[in-house]
Amino acid sequence: MPLNREKIEKNITNPVTVRTFSEIGSTNDEAKRRAGQDAGIVLYAADSQSAGRGRRGRSFFSPPTGLYMTLSLPVGGIADTQRLTCAAGVAVCGAIAELSGLSPCVKWVNDVYLDGKKAAGILAELVTDAQNRPLRAIVGVGVNLTTSVFPAEFADRAASVGDVDPSLLCAAITDRLIGLCRNLNDPAVMERYKALNFVIGQQIAYDGRDGEHTATAVDIAPDGSLIVDENGTKESLRSGEISIILL
Repeated sequence: MPLNREKIEKNITNPVTVRTFSEIGSTNDEAKRRAGQDAGIVLYAADSQSAGRGRRGRSFFSPPTGLYMTLSLPVGGIADTQRLTCAAGVAVCGAIAELSGLSPCVKWVNDVYLDGKKAAGILAELVTDAQNRPLRAIVGVGVNLTTSVFPAEFADRAASVGDVDPSLLCAAITDRLIGLCRNLNDPAVMERYKALNFVIGQQIAYDGRDGEHTATAVDIAPDGSLIVDENGTKESLRSGEISIILL
């Protein structure tokens, strides 16, 4: 089902400029390209992406059976992308649960899971000008909706939400995220993010400066860092990839 701009606008209660595309290279890249021109809150949403991006420059599979959107926000009140990523996780999970009846959860830091498989990804970035001054904060979300065939390299780890109206889901994510961004420092945001995480208590592996580590994920810090315990030594992870060790 293609996106319907009028339906998105009708179901967003906040003042947002909505721009929709049948196909685009990347909604995040488009938001970055227009960062110097945009004012207020701007939503970019597409039926498909030809050059979708994930974290660390990875490509993001973006066929016309999903939702791909980026919210471009004024920088005020957004000090870094960690809290924005966590807020987006809360917004995406809440919107999916509302419209599908499913119970999504979060794998720290930026993936949304259903039944142990990834159904959505989040990519938050700060856009700066030539003098490295912040211009905009952007947060991209990609959701698998009715995708049934995935690339072989991750087919066994991917899930889809199902036949949810992408326009309504886009509007619901947008409204929820704007509401959360009004006060990213509210402890309730991180508490909700922590409650949605399924990594707490799990054995994980991650790459450190001195090689691969295994540890137990024990908590989410107020700034969104993952606190891990490796043989009695605790460390806070601000970014990076983790994998859960199946016992």
